[in-house]
Amino acid sequence: MTIKIPDTVLSLQSLYAMMNLKNLKWLLKQIKRTTKIIVLFSLISCANHQGIEHNFKTIRTVNYTDTINFIGHWLNEGIREDLVRNFAREYEFRNQNVKVNLKFPEEVFYNREDLQSNQKFVAGILKENNPEWDIVRVNGEYKEIWEQTGDPDWPRKYLVDFSQLEEFRNGTLPELLTEKAKEAWNGITPGPYIEGQFWALWYNRNVAEKIGIEVKQYGMTCDDFMGYLKAVYKYNQTHPNDYITPVYESVDWPTTMAIGIQMYASLLTDQKELFSKRITPEHINAWQKTLVKLEEMSVYQPYNPNWQKVNWGNTTASMINEECLFYVNGSWMYNIWQGIDAERVNNCRPAEFPAFNPLTVYPGGYQVMWAVLKNAPHKEEAIKFLLAMNSPEMAEKWVRYTKCPTGIKGNLTGVSFGNDQFEDFSYHIQDKYGLNTYRYYETSAWVLDLAHEQTPIYFAEVFRGEITAREAMRLIIKSIGQ
Repeated sequence: MTIKIPDTVLSLQSLYAMMNLKNLKWLLKQIKRTTKIIVLFSLISCANHQGIEHNFKTIRTVNYTDTINFIGHWLNEGIREDLVRNFAREYEFRNQNVKVNLKFPEEVFYNREDLQSNQKFVAGILKENNPEWDIVRVNGEYKEIWEQTGDPDWPRKYLVDFSQLEEFRNGTLPELLTEKAKEAWNGITPGPYIEGQFWALWYNRNVAEKIGIEVKQYGMTCDDFMGYLKAVYKYNQTHPNDYITPVYESVDWPTTMAIGIQMYASLLTDQKELFSKRITPEHINAWQKTLVKLEEMSVYQPYNPNWQKVNWGNTTASMINEECLFYVNGSWMYNIWQGIDAERVNNCRPAEFPAFNPLTVYPGGYQVMWAVLKNAPHKEEAIKFLLAMNSPEMAEKWVRYTKCPTGIKGNLTGVSFGNDQFEDFSYHIQDKYGLNTYRYYETSAWVLDLAHEQTPIYFAEVFRGEITAREAMRLIIKSIGQ
């Protein structure tokens, strides 16, 4: 039997791409829209059941006129990887003259043992006259890439500014189009704000049950947190062969200072003070009280004694492996752990950080993941590709797949309530804090000012019990000259 396919229908290569079962639901929708796809579906059905012998000479081979060389993201991170792969396939399906050459960082340059490898790659490709890639992964790393290039204006010089495109503005949350929002990229918007996230004090429910505690997911006080640390400490004293790390920390990606910053933020009477990044008596007093409490907690040895040998890329599964009670990181960990073991991730719970007083701000927000190089060989098609990503359809898929919000407009950009503990947490944070979120990064500027953002404020040293709060404050005051 010979089935002739009109020229406007899929190429053979795209046909096989669409045979992925994950795209079946989407494909069925297309059947309702066009009779031509009915012919395609018949062909797929016949091919799958091997009931008909095809003469593939009647199927046209597409000569691609454009190629998009695209560095993706989220390899081996659960269904976030599927999201990227499926989007690339669907774009090819809708644009028959375009080939999307998708490669993940791990296939090109990325080394999880070198967390700066992405920044080095981007910094190196910016000035190339004929770069191999059209779309690079910037991963929200303006400052980090600035450190590699030595040029604070690198985004404006080398990346396409999507904020100048009406189609992009129409598909993006208004609060991300302001001049203040563009400060994150030195005055431009290099691409869609696809990834929304919140930071959390993750905990493992099985570990909590093992040591006999019930962790508060919301409204945790500093005394509650210290009680949990005490419980792990006592367990470790009586179970030397079953050691549990109280609070996970790695030497190459330290994240636990977020605990101290949220404790500190809860002591500020005017939350605007947190964002002022200037030295004030309120800042100094609040940080001193925070350090005093951390010193009390240090008695219970919150870090693994060998934490300096812990590499993040090699220990990502520590939480789902029940090797630790707490793990400080973003809501994206849901997909990372899901990619490792979709069953055991259900034992994890995201919790609010401990606080002295009820919090009014929370670490989270939106970030740009990909950008188009100004000197990209297929710049115009690459721009169209990211504009297609900035759509309600993608927004809704992102929310369903990741349990996180997105900066792309869509009917479901807010996470729905009730399906599981991950959606519940994101819903709670959105409902409680609204836009009162901030992008967390480890710097002393939260307590001091921008001129002293690299000045030690001794969170980890006090938390580990290496120095006292009193000594830490003496060193801080000496460093800032007060």
